[in-house]
Amino acid sequence: MNFVAVKSVCFHGQPEPKFFQPLSSSPYKFRYQMTSAIIWVTGRPIPKLIGLLYFTCSLLFAMPVNAEMTGHVGYVNSLVVTNDGKTAISASWDTTIRLWNLSKHTEFNLLDGHVMSVNEVALSPIGNLFASASWDHSIRLWSYRDGTEIAQLVGHDDAVYGVDFSPDGQSLVSASWDYTLKLWDLKTRKSIRTLRGHQANVMAAQYSPNGRTILSASYDRTIRQWNVVDGKVLRVFRGHTNSVNDVAHIPNTETALSVSTDHSVRLWALDSGLELTRLTDHSSFVTSLDVSHDGKSALSGDGNGKVILWDIPSRSLMRIFDAHEGAVWAVAFSPDKKSALTGGADNVIRHWHLDTGKQISP
Repeated sequence: MNFVAVKSVCFHGQPEPKFFQPLSSSPYKFRYQMTSAIIWVTGRPIPKLIGLLYFTCSLLFAMPVNAEMTGHVGYVNSLVVTNDGKTAISASWDTTIRLWNLSKHTEFNLLDGHVMSVNEVALSPIGNLFASASWDHSIRLWSYRDGTEIAQLVGHDDAVYGVDFSPDGQSLVSASWDYTLKLWDLKTRKSIRTLRGHQANVMAAQYSPNGRTILSASYDRTIRQWNVVDGKVLRVFRGHTNSVNDVAHIPNTETALSVSTDHSVRLWALDSGLELTRLTDHSSFVTSLDVSHDGKSALSGDGNGKVILWDIPSRSLMRIFDAHEGAVWAVAFSPDKKSALTGGADNVIRHWHLDTGKQISP
């Protein structure tokens, strides 16, 4: 832990000035002695009150920089990192979207266009565009460079819980609690197709890497694969025994991962619909999922505040992070896969080294 240098302070009766030393039990408490009503600062006696002010200021300047990103006053529901690795975007129950300087862990913009919980944010593969999905039934398009709201997409009859851009950046899919998915043309900003088939809330949706199909996850315990061209269901994946909360394609393979309230992470064969592997290391409902761009690693977060880093080729657990107090609602890899962000029910965002499992400080 690094501390900035402060003026040396000595007390009456001490032969030499000494720096405050941190107690081993807490970085925010300092050992000191006060042997009279006079405190000596840099060799000169001053009244105790002024001395205490010096002491308080020293504490403030000596405190370590906080590794957490704080500011949200509601659950952190979703996180993404821009392709250059410089900006993180967070969505929260508090109805806001916040933009963060990832190297400094500082907030530099707050976007408050939604009027209810913002459930997910997704980056466009082109330009500076990103989308947000909200309980207010809308999807909004934004520029993350200047925070400008570009458009609103309205058409769902209930909360919009998931959103994803097509690989060419020309269209968008949204998942809603009205039991449907919608496809949107981003040039006209109109809905071009509604996908029906789920029997309960749709929790997530994602385009395949080639853009030809879409996977969706639902509270009805199923995953569905859709044909983008005609909107028909190609396959239904069954096996989860409770809500399927997220689903993600694994790049460069014909497989996908899903996470569920049934405490499991499951690997699926997309060509057959068969379950290939069931990972049961979580001890609570699994809330969040992200797969690295190279398709070799995955992150999943659960209701007990744990995050698991998985090695996909070996289908094995690599590391467990004690990430948050309460459920972890958001996980996201950095583009270089050296670090990850997590967000949860404690309203904070944390930044982690994946190789050591330790938090990153700016």
